[in-house]
Amino acid sequence: MSRNEIRIAGAGGQGVVTAGRILAEAAILSGNDATHSQVYGPQSRGGASRSDVVIASGEIGFPLADDIDLLIVLSGEAYSRYEPELSSEGRLVVDSRCAPSDLNGDARQFAVVDTARAISGSQLVTGVVALGVLQALEDVVEADALREAVSARVPRKHREMNLEALQAGMELVGGGGA
Repeated sequence: MSRNEIRIAGAGGQGVVTAGRILAEAAILSGNDATHSQVYGPQSRGGASRSDVVIASGEIGFPLADDIDLLIVLSGEAYSRYEPELSSEGRLVVDSRCAPSDLNGDARQFAVVDTARAISGSQLVTGVVALGVLQALEDVVEADALREAVSARVPRKHREMNLEALQAGMELVGGGGA
């Protein structure tokens, strides 16, 4: 049985919790089992926020992430707080706006992506851009399932903006979500 533990972490208002829900739903639509848990500070905007998703090809015995395989960080605070929890074999993806200057590839695989380039005016879609990056880098869920989950989970008036953000995230790392 394969098991992937993914954490998306950032600040309130970046859509981190929504991104986790979407990822878990897309995993189920892709034929896997999935769990989702979330942690966020008392502030709805700007406070620390994270979503953990466990995706497995079989039954999930322990539903919480305790050995993070992939960490996507969208704020400097998230990097400081959660980078130490990344598995020694894990992969780190950092938004270029908060990448620390001492980041290097000695200890872990990493990628730095410029989510600002993919966002058309709203920070709210940052989490969805991160999902596009995740899909293009790791392919843990099917691209069509991810699109379907985005369509189902975001408000209708923001659907097109979020689907564009998802595609832009895929293209940030040379994917395209074919």
